[in-house]
Amino acid sequence: MLQLIVLLVVLLLLVLAVSRWRWHPFIALLLAALALGLCSGQGGEETVRLLGEGFGNTLKWIAIVVILGAFIGEVLRETGGALRIANTVVKRFGEQRLTWAMGFTGYLVSIPVFVDVAYIVLQPVTEAIAVRARKPVLVIGLALTAGLTVSHTLLPPTPGPLAVASLLGADIGRLLVINAFVGLFALAGGVLWARYFCKDSWIDYDQKLAGKFRSTPAPAGEDFTIPESPLLDLLPILIPILLMGAGAFLQTEEASLFQEIIGFFSTPMVAVMVGAGVAALQYRRKTAGGTLGKLVEQAITKSALVIMITGAGGAFGFLIKESGVQSLLTAFFAELPFLGFFLPFLLAAVLTTATGSITVSLIGAASMVGPLVEQLPYSPELLAAITGCGAFCVFHANSSFFWLLNRLHRVPVPVLYRTYTLQSLVMGLSGLAGVGLLYLLGVG
Repeated sequence: MLQLIVLLVVLLLLVLAVSRWRWHPFIALLLAALALGLCSGQGGEETVRLLGEGFGNTLKWIAIVVILGAFIGEVLRETGGALRIANTVVKRFGEQRLTWAMGFTGYLVSIPVFVDVAYIVLQPVTEAIAVRARKPVLVIGLALTAGLTVSHTLLPPTPGPLAVASLLGADIGRLLVINAFVGLFALAGGVLWARYFCKDSWIDYDQKLAGKFRSTPAPAGEDFTIPESPLLDLLPILIPILLMGAGAFLQTEEASLFQEIIGFFSTPMVAVMVGAGVAALQYRRKTAGGTLGKLVEQAITKSALVIMITGAGGAFGFLIKESGVQSLLTAFFAELPFLGFFLPFLLAAVLTTATGSITVSLIGAASMVGPLVEQLPYSPELLAAITGCGAFCVFHANSSFFWLLNRLHRVPVPVLYRTYTLQSLVMGLSGLAGVGLLYLLGVG
């Protein structure tokens, strides 16, 4: 019981350090891991050894994947591929289904691109669509936000889901299929909320946009002429997903050359490396003066923070596992196994609400749940989906994206609480409903 009390105190201090005391998550996670090891009787030297081992085990492959994924995002930004994808989706869906079009656009674009960057890149399209469709900018913007957030939270090769897969020992291919299904439920909840509950959320910025675009008489849709097929822009996104998915669908127990090839190319590192190679070829074809080296450096710089936090979270989870506290919780969940279904959701929701970071929430919750995977009556992939749903809940003033919306569209804070904050809660509960449906259908 003392070990459990120690863990709860360390977790409470971790949340306070990140949210109230404004400590950096990397430092807070490392200190939490050290405190847990020392207070659990591991000893100073052994605690340091376990911390290093947990840190290294987590980053031995995920760091490369995160950097390559960020590189794909840099290429899409530099070549305008993100904009072409958005424009084409809008054209295909039509004006009456713009909210679904923007949600689906975000769902695709945010797979390799960080949410904040993707929204900034797509801001001109979002505002133009809002004016031409005579809808509040928040309706279109939050529909896009729903798609961006779903991909960022649930779909590899984004860093959070990859970290969760590593910490829970989940199969990437199976996780991808399950999270894609659950993500559609979360996306639907977010888009429907934006479409029906934010339709009267007019702000002063909408009037400024109307004046800005009044001199452009073309109806919605006619500005979205694409000079080349956007399928080429989608290839760096689709190829890694298809390769990783193939590893899940084409796996057999029989050893063969074909299985070896599939196994090799379906590993996240190789799959994303292929996608990055395709992106590099496209960049060379579409630009004359740019250098790939600069984009690689930008990707490494933007990925460094995520990689380090992921490693620290892995180290913390490893210390939890080595402390033996999971044995105390095994008997509890054996008597109340249904509570185990909500445990990852609640942990991730508490961390998101406290820290405002999806990545910190995913890594933190997975670090805590990871040692209990074998004791819970659910597969690691299903637990990963539940954790992702909890990470949606809820975004408020401590979220960077909250203030991004405030700055880009001049949205008053009270309006954001009524729209964006509540949307995140709806998305989390909608995704959880999708997980429940999978479980009832026998997907354990």
